[in-house]
Amino acid sequence: MFTHQPVMINETIKNLVHDPAGTYLDCTFGLGGHSKEILENLNDNGRLIAIDRDKETAQYSKKIEDKRFHFKNLNFSEIESLNTRLDGIFFDLGNSSMQLDDPDRGFSFQKDGPLDMRMNKEEEMTAEQWINTATEKEISDVLFHLGEERKSRFYAKKIVESRKKSKFKTTAQLSLFIEKYSSSQKRHPATNVFRAIRMHINNEIEEMINGFKSAACLLKKNGKLIIISFHSIEDRIAKNFLRSEEAKNLSIKKQGKPIKPTINEIKSNPRSRSAIMRIAIKNV
Repeated sequence: MFTHQPVMINETIKNLVHDPAGTYLDCTFGLGGHSKEILENLNDNGRLIAIDRDKETAQYSKKIEDKRFHFKNLNFSEIESLNTRLDGIFFDLGNSSMQLDDPDRGFSFQKDGPLDMRMNKEEEMTAEQWINTATEKEISDVLFHLGEERKSRFYAKKIVESRKKSKFKTTAQLSLFIEKYSSSQKRHPATNVFRAIRMHINNEIEEMINGFKSAACLLKKNGKLIIISFHSIEDRIAKNFLRSEEAKNLSIKKQGKPIKPTINEIKSNPRSRSAIMRIAIKNV
């Protein structure tokens, strides 16, 4: 059974739900932690739509028996198809606890399982297929640009050499392989590599950018856009979008300074330690 503590829940509700009778969108349903709390803060006329690209989340959405709640399996880039004007939109980027804690999904270097990493298991390309067929340059580029991995070229070269003898099939195999060539003491040496591959397999950057643009179009006047990111690449994309001329043209304006979790939250939920919340408002 998966456990889940929604990150920065108090800050989310405080900044998102400005009209209890409004219509809101949770773009990362996961196990439903944020959705349940949003519903708690709506009145009888309020409405919540939740989406998730991971089709396994549908089973958890069915546990919310509330006429104000509606769930759809959609990517970020598909939210414009909702064709609904919204008072607030919430993005919780990255992996859900359900994905990280299930070894069979292949997201975690701390749990042995197949090298999968697909957020939607109906997609064709798995991490195993990619790492065993991609060129050395493609692997190096992905590790550098999506993982900010300084040893990207070295790892790419070693991966291509190694797979000639034995294909990469499991998370433990890849994790131990990276660990063998690393001297990092601060955090697990496979952190950047796994993040980069996951982001590439799931086309996360393009999904985020398209999702933010669509969100800006769907928001009503004074509608709120809340984005929680968990590492520098995600946060940079959110920050750059909110500062961009395109955001200005879409009447989206960043509001206040980034918000980080409290010390007490980090103690009770270590996964929240890297979270950063950014807030924007629709002007017209």
